[in-house]
Amino acid sequence: MALSSLEEHPMHRADLEQYATEGDLAARWLAAVSGYGDLEGRCVVDVGAGNGILGLGAHMFGAASLCLIEADSTVAEVAARNAAQMGVEATVKVATVLASEDLGPVKGCVLISNPPWGVQTAAADRPVLEAMFASDAEVIHLMHHADAGHVEAMASDHGWTSEEVLRAPFRLPLVHAHQRSGRRDTEVLCRRFVRVPAEERIQKEGP
Repeated sequence: MALSSLEEHPMHRADLEQYATEGDLAARWLAAVSGYGDLEGRCVVDVGAGNGILGLGAHMFGAASLCLIEADSTVAEVAARNAAQMGVEATVKVATVLASEDLGPVKGCVLISNPPWGVQTAAADRPVLEAMFASDAEVIHLMHHADAGHVEAMASDHGWTSEEVLRAPFRLPLVHAHQRSGRRDTEVLCRRFVRVPAEERIQKEGP
């Protein structure tokens, strides 16, 4: 209920594939993430934060520190207002994530993201995914379209392995001009990525 009551994502830029993660879906995902011990007492960075719903939800599950990274300055202002409304001390950073350096210092942190999916703008998701997988974060939680097979390949190339956390319908409201039908659902897959242990990589790659 708290997440659903946040100031809404304005969803005004189709080029950034802006679709809001709804409160009930965010809560379900974060509850599952919390079950891995990836939120309580942890540094959490919400990449492509939108109105801050995932990061602020992570704070509700006990995150010790929070950074919200959003490319759209107008939307970042919404995230900042939501953090203030909840009384959460969060760093709100306006940045287009094109490389791991754009994330800032994330060593030992947990990254969580519902990035652009690269459906409306081809490959729009790839710089964000590349940046996260090239970072020195400890764990990555990622929501993406369920049919996005390239995500696993990109992660593997950087030494990450994944497991499925949640599959769920994601509602796409009719907000952008290119949409030709009313509100509809698409399936998303939420994955948890951790690094492949060094000894396993050596065995796989061989001498």
